[in-house]
Amino acid sequence: MRILFVGAEVAPLAKAGGMGDVLGALPKVLHQLGYDVRIIMPYYGFLDDKIEVPSEPIWHSHAMSQDFSVYQTTLPKSNVPLYLLKHHSFAPRRIYGDDEYWRFTFFSNAAAEFAWNCWKPDIIHCHDWHTGMIPVWMHQTPDITTVFTIHNLAYQGPGRGFLEHNTWCPGYMDGDNSLVAGIKFAGRITTVSPTYAEQIQTPAYGERLDGLLSNFNHNLVGILNGIDMELYNPAEDQFIHQTFTPYTLEDRKANKIGLQQETGLEIEEGAFLMGMVTRLVEQKGLDLVLQMLDRFLVHTDAQLVVLGSGDHYYENQLWQLAARYPGRVSVQILYNDVLSRRIFAGADVFLMPSRFEPCGISQLFAMRYGCVPIVRSTGGLKDTVSFYDPMNEEGTGYCFDHYDPLELLFCMIRAWEGFRFKDDWMKLQQRCMTQDFSWYGSAAEYIKIYKELTGQPGELTSEEEDKISFLIQKNISWDLNGKGNIDENIGEDNTEKESTETQTVIQEESTTVEDEQTQESTAPTDSSTITSQAVEVVTNHNAPEIEESLSQESSTSIITTETEVHQPTSDIEEDQPKLKPRPSISSPTGD
Repeated sequence: MRILFVGAEVAPLAKAGGMGDVLGALPKVLHQLGYDVRIIMPYYGFLDDKIEVPSEPIWHSHAMSQDFSVYQTTLPKSNVPLYLLKHHSFAPRRIYGDDEYWRFTFFSNAAAEFAWNCWKPDIIHCHDWHTGMIPVWMHQTPDITTVFTIHNLAYQGPGRGFLEHNTWCPGYMDGDNSLVAGIKFAGRITTVSPTYAEQIQTPAYGERLDGLLSNFNHNLVGILNGIDMELYNPAEDQFIHQTFTPYTLEDRKANKIGLQQETGLEIEEGAFLMGMVTRLVEQKGLDLVLQMLDRFLVHTDAQLVVLGSGDHYYENQLWQLAARYPGRVSVQILYNDVLSRRIFAGADVFLMPSRFEPCGISQLFAMRYGCVPIVRSTGGLKDTVSFYDPMNEEGTGYCFDHYDPLELLFCMIRAWEGFRFKDDWMKLQQRCMTQDFSWYGSAAEYIKIYKELTGQPGELTSEEEDKISFLIQKNISWDLNGKGNIDENIGEDNTEKESTETQTVIQEESTTVEDEQTQESTAPTDSSTITSQAVEVVTNHNAPEIEESLSQESSTSIITTETEVHQPTSDIEEDQPKLKPRPSISSPTGD
């Protein structure tokens, strides 16, 4: 089966939200499972700094009376073919801007020409309003069908008048904007979590499209996003102060001290350290946080570090809060991937009290790094974080239901009290870290959709089920050799060198693109018997064949430039754990 992903963002090359994570991870998993998957994206002006691109294009054509070229390379840390669509409108070193309606309408038109005339897929997987017209144009192409994924319903793209003036709108087209057109003409509509798929059919979350989506609910599916659990692996992450696993959580303390030192907080191992990595906008629950933080900080020993940028109102309010609580509140108005990893690895809890959240990915990163989430049960947060019950030793975080500041305060107090019971807290961290948030389960659901749309039974083959089961167990298992990484290199689509280079790409990207960070089976319950109870990798009779077939992937190299870093100069007190030297964060000018 031939599948073409079309989108404006692809991590780690160009990312400003959850869409980039999907296009950067899901195609690699599908390719790993044997599908012919390729990606096409705009050739942004900053991509030459991050990836090697051949000097000659593979194809020339024109769309909307404009000439364009297509260059072929490969997605970092994989051998998934990546097509870069070059046009002067994408030359600036940015993803979005004032002219984005025209740029992405042109991109969609050019991508459709590419699919018709250069590389013809069976499925075109379109993402958000940027590609909403592609299902319309493919409607009368019988051998190409489409999947349309909604990442955020609030952004709906250009209206019908703009589209008719600038591009081809077939007579059969129906829809007031490009997002609506995609919904009406796609072979299948997906959203990024099951709960969000239900919520957008209601007036509270439907952005005036709840009636339309209710009419198309037979064609609407919610599939949870995942994370790249190899790229975000605290056992091997070169950017955190000290690597660790669920079974070496004592080592995690060095990350907390390193984070306190780096962000100007008082160095106190026993303090209750809260973290936020987010866009500073109303959607993320900042108004609840600002209403409750003074009261919470006055009566507790808590500390807070915030990383992100956004609305000036929230930036100013947070700065004022930091001024009132020097040494206890640190506000970093920028986006930096390295610092975000250090917050996930060093904070005790992660605040994410969103008003709405299509999926959310930061809570997944937090749990992966043993940072317990405090979330409002909405959208993908409800699907990924379960209510913590210390009596029955169940759940992975602290949750509240109503968008109310007092409910958030009570939730924070519960977490602060729970933090005092160290043995139970360690078990909670271990439960978080051993959840499966990989892409393999989600990829299985997409494969079923692809098969249904191409006239096949919407089921996985036994071989696919074995591979996916094996790889899921690999992701949630940690070895006991002190590093936390699986000894078997099963199913890898990369080399060790590429893993390091890709992390360098991410570090460089953090100086270019603002992002929201946006992002595991039950762990052993007794830390003294952790070793004997570690999760085992599935050992079915097909395992050797699976390992052999999945290990035959070839690798690709990428070119990165060394980023100058600045190491904080303040020293940690002599009685604190020694920090393992790591690359420090650079100093981006994130807007």
